[in-house]
Amino acid sequence: MPEIGISGDIIYTLLFISLYFEVFLLISFLERRAERFRPQGGGNGAGALPRVAIVIPCFNEERTLASTIESVLALRYPRELLEAIVVDDGSTDGTLKVAKQYEGREDVRIFHKENGGKHTALNLALAETTADLIGCLDADSTVGPDALMRIVPVFDNKDVSAVTPGIHVKNPKTMLQHVQDAEYNLSVFNRFMLAALGSAFITPGPFSIFRTQTVRDLGGWRHGHSTEDMEMALRMQAGGHLIANAPSATVHTSTPRTLPELFRQRVRWTYGFLRNALDYRFMLGNRAYGNLGLMILPLALVSVGAGIYFFIHVLWYWLERLYDLILRIQITGAFPHPSLDLFYINTSALWFLVYIAIALILVLICTGSWIGTGKRMPPVGTPLFILFYSFLTPLWLGTAVFRALFKTGVEWR
Repeated sequence: MPEIGISGDIIYTLLFISLYFEVFLLISFLERRAERFRPQGGGNGAGALPRVAIVIPCFNEERTLASTIESVLALRYPRELLEAIVVDDGSTDGTLKVAKQYEGREDVRIFHKENGGKHTALNLALAETTADLIGCLDADSTVGPDALMRIVPVFDNKDVSAVTPGIHVKNPKTMLQHVQDAEYNLSVFNRFMLAALGSAFITPGPFSIFRTQTVRDLGGWRHGHSTEDMEMALRMQAGGHLIANAPSATVHTSTPRTLPELFRQRVRWTYGFLRNALDYRFMLGNRAYGNLGLMILPLALVSVGAGIYFFIHVLWYWLERLYDLILRIQITGAFPHPSLDLFYINTSALWFLVYIAIALILVLICTGSWIGTGKRMPPVGTPLFILFYSFLTPLWLGTAVFRALFKTGVEWR
């Protein structure tokens, strides 16, 4: 890969920033020792436990809703202190019919409303509950039996206003889902460390738990450019609230099975991040918001531009190589055979940094797997994630940037 000129300088700078951030997170993790941040125990007895409402907002989720509700009802938590609130947001399939199978249970409440978006479903439940804590569980996700008992003790810290879980891929089957499984393990580590640094900027839909009064004080959920979970997290951070993480509170969520589905999902996520970052731009570079304002949000924005730039740079490089190859064949009349000799492995300084970055990503994936599941080995899709995912990411990054610039919006489905 070319290493000279302005282009080379930009590549080195972006690689340095990437390596610096990865090493910073890893060293911070080692210094703090994961066990200090992992919640232990299950509280001080049933009498000390808070009342919890788990909201299941759903729109056309008839295939997965029953398993989601059953996972909530299987939570190891006192029945009298737990309620599931199912909000059907104007579904056009059999979602409401599935929900009504649970009518009559004291610990399940069912509401039906006209379609207005996930944030309106959450706000309806917020208005109807008297629970101390309120959480959201997407209707395509299932929660582990011990998840709530791992999250609730974190609220013993009065400064904590929200706790996020460790999210994993639900029953990965396709190659693409196995690749996402590796990505989600990396996200477990990143979310764990961002929370430890007081810099979490998203409270994911699958089983994030909040202090109910804090959400009310903040005015409830907003549309947030189709990413209400990110908007809420940024609003909480702007208000000085602490967002913690319990990586051993396991949640499994359904993930896209095909590239078009993945593309649409990630465009929505990236678009939502860019638009919310614009709405909360007063936090960027503002030392009043600590690591989040000074480092995490700026680096997240830089990473979007870096991903697009790397893709264009690599694509241009390989197009030049292809052009040279065609010329060589035309001149010599022979097709050159690639050599597998180790002597021909590129050992330039630039590629050396790339090799280090890949090794660090592998370490972080393994660490995420360990703190989330107790397994030290990476998921089976890790090699494909490392080799190919970086070529897919710029496609939805570029699309999201275009839509964010022209404010075209995104569709949920």
